[in-house]
Order: sequence, then C-alpha cells, then structure tokens
Amino acid sequence: MQRTKTLPDESLAAEVLPPLLIAVGIVATAALGIVMLIQRDMQAGPYLLIGGLIASVWGASELLRRKRLRAAGTVMSYALALGPLLSIFVLGIDTNTLIYLSVLGVLTAGILIDPEAPPTVARNALLILISLLIIPWLAGAPLTGFASGLVISISMGVLLTAAAALSWAAAYSVHGTIGWALSAAQKSERRELLLRAAQRDLEMAIRERDQLNDQLYSLTLELEEARADAEAAYRSKASFMATMSHELRTPLNIVIGFSSAMLDHPEMYEGAQFSDTLVVDLAEIRRSGQHLLGLINDILDLARVEAGRLDLNKQAIPLAPLLDEMLRTAQGLLKERPVLLRREYQSALPIVTIDEVRVRQVILNLISNACKFTSVGEVGLGARVDDQEVIIWVRDTGIGIADSDQERIFHQFEQVASHDTRQHTGTGLGLSICRWLVELHGGRMWLESELGKGSIFSFTLPRLQTNNVEGTTPALPGARIEHSLSRTRSHG
Repeated sequence: MQRTKTLPDESLAAEVLPPLLIAVGIVATAALGIVMLIQRDMQAGPYLLIGGLIASVWGASELLRRKRLRAAGTVMSYALALGPLLSIFVLGIDTNTLIYLSVLGVLTAGILIDPEAPPTVARNALLILISLLIIPWLAGAPLTGFASGLVISISMGVLLTAAAALSWAAAYSVHGTIGWALSAAQKSERRELLLRAAQRDLEMAIRERDQLNDQLYSLTLELEEARADAEAAYRSKASFMATMSHELRTPLNIVIGFSSAMLDHPEMYEGAQFSDTLVVDLAEIRRSGQHLLGLINDILDLARVEAGRLDLNKQAIPLAPLLDEMLRTAQGLLKERPVLLRREYQSALPIVTIDEVRVRQVILNLISNACKFTSVGEVGLGARVDDQEVIIWVRDTGIGIADSDQERIFHQFEQVASHDTRQHTGTGLGLSICRWLVELHGGRMWLESELGKGSIFSFTLPRLQTNNVEGTTPALPGARIEHSLSRTRSHG
C-alpha cells in the first residue's frame, strides 16, 4: 500500500492551484473552440478528451472550494499527466507531440500532492502509455507503427522518470525549506508571544513600581510631617520641663532655707525652744526638700540636654585636685559605715579641658551611687592616662548589676530593682545625664559589673596635649591600686 505523507504546509498548493486551474481551463476552452472550427466530421474523440479536461478542472475547483487541497492537487496532477496520453485515441502516436505534455502532471505532483507523488504519477502514466500500445495489438490490430510507438514509449519512460526525479528533488527541497521556514516562524511567534508577555509583565511591574513610588512619596511626606510634629512636641516638652523645673526651685529653696535656719539658728525666733518632735519634723522637711531639689536639678539638666541648651564652660583644669576634692566628699557620704575609701590614681595627672562643674557632677553622682549601694567593703576612685585621653573610674564592692541590666540603667528613668534600690529612691536620671555630659566633652562611659561582687563605672576625658604631665609619684596603696588599674585597662 502506498504510504502518503501530509504536507508540512499546504500554502504552496493553495497558491499554485487557482492560477493553474484558470490556465488549464482557458487552454481547454480554447482547444474546444478550435476543434469546433476545424473539425468537419464531428468525431466524438476530441470533444470527449477536452470535456474530460474541463470536468477535471471543475472537480478540482470544487475540491479546492471545500479546502481539500490534496484531493484537488491529485485530480489536476493526474489530469495533466494522463490527458495528453489519451490524445493517442484521437491523433495517434507517431506524430502526436501532445503526449509529451504529460511531464507537466509529473512535475506538478510534487507541489500539489507530496514529495513522493511524482514517481507514482510517472509510473502510472507510463503504464497507461504501454497499455494504449499493447491493448490494440492484443485485440488483433496490425502492428503498423509498433516500432515507432516502442521508441516513443521508451523516450517517454526516460522523460517521465527524469521529470519524476527532478520533481521529487525539487519538492523535497521546497517542502524542506517551507518546513524550516514554518518552524522558524513558529519559534519566532512563540518568542514574540513570550516577548509580549514579558512586556506586559514589565509594564505591570512599572505600574506597580510607580504606585509604590507614589505611596512611598506619600508616606515620606507623612513621615516628615510626623517627625516635624514630634520634634516640635519634643522641644515643647523640653522647654516645659526646663521652665517648670526653674520655677519650682525658687519656692523650694525658700522651704529649704527656712527649715535650715530654724534648725541651725533657733535664736532667730527670740529664744523659742523647739520640741524634739518639731526638730525631727523640721529635719525631715529639710531632707525632703533637698531630695526634691536634687530631683528637680536632674530634670532641669535632662531638659537642657534634650533641648540642646546645655552649654559647657570648658577650661584647662588640673585633674588631681578635683579628684582629691571628690574623695573628701565621698568620705562624708560614707559616714560611719565599715567601708574603706581608696585613692587609685597617681598624684600628678595631666591638665584636661573640661567644664569643672559638670565633671564634678558626673564624679559626684558615681561616687554617691557607689557609697549608697555599698554597705561593707570598699569604694575606690581612680584614673590613668592614655595617649589621647584620661580614663577615670569609680569602683565599689557593692551589690553589682546583672548583665541584662548593664545597658538599661543608662536610659532615662531606669533603675535596677533590688532591696537596696527600694531603700534609696531616685528618678533614674543620674546615669543617663552623666553619660550625656561625658559625651558632650567628647568622651565615653561604660560599665563593668558582676552581680554580688561590685561595679566599675568608667569614663574618658580628652587630654590637653600641650600641657600634659605624666605622673611619677608611687601609687597609694600599691597592691589594691594596681589591681583596679589592670581591670580598667582590659576594658578601656
């Protein structure tokens, strides 16, 4: 059974068939007219031949109209291949040149049917030709012209074979090119579809980006407004705190002053004798007033720092006398408690450019805390010199601070919850103010502590490079001072 192949593309047959049908129809009509003009004896053969050709054109046209391109191509290929051979019935074979037109059917088969059709059409045409020569001889007709017919048959066989080979090669080449073009077109179409999809995605992404940019711009504007409002509220709060703290100190100083005068100079009241209960109450009034004044001063300092209104009055100050003064103050804070006060710095220290009042405030706050939370043991004040700065520390053997609380206590209104802190109340502002004051001087503050074993609060101050003096006096007392210095170097 002959295997057929589907054309990779029928567009070529669709393009070739219409003009071919028109051309063949015109030729058939013209031939019919010529036969009618020149034929006198009204033989049926020419009319049948031309009528068959016209019928083939009509049938192929109907098949083409129904989109059956392969069937239409088959009809036209066999009509062109076999029609010239059937002219032997009308014109014979010796002088009939129309038979050579059957090559046209073989040539068009590769385009109109498929690449393997030309050999089949050529073989069938050659079998029809041989049959037209042999059947009359078998029917008893004389062998007149048999030799010439045999020669023509051989030449036709060679011609049809050559045409089939040429059509087969051309058809494969054309259809292969068409197949490659179709594959390329399909790939191109797929790429175009992918490109369009990517373009749509890109356009969508661009739109989403623009929307996000608009939202981000709106959020930025809202954030700027919120930040401006927050800064205004922050400044208002700081200004309010500074104003209120200042206003509260005036009446509070009057309360403290009158209570102190009543306690220290009772003779001012015409020799009146105050009862013990009244003296205790006056002492409590003075103590509470002083405590409240300290809290208000802390809040005032905090407000000034936050509002950016705290200006430092820096001067070149010898550091050693300032530390000596702080040691004397610490001695008064310890009173009669069994706590040893240690001097852990050399006698000669460099000159530093500082605001003496504020640095004294920092050291006094640290010493006050150390004395407050150390019941037994020792409190030390020390200092050492580095290349660019002086490191000062306050060491105690008090309750210590847990690791989780060591950073938190430098925040505003933060305190470590313990039995000692409940006994010694405060605002929780002292350390945060100390750190700010140190940073305003260009230094830094940090903490080393172990729960139950004590703490070391350290901070740095810039040196005055042109007037620094390295101390050479032996430390007091040696073993304990050297221990504290080594601990501070490891964390400085």
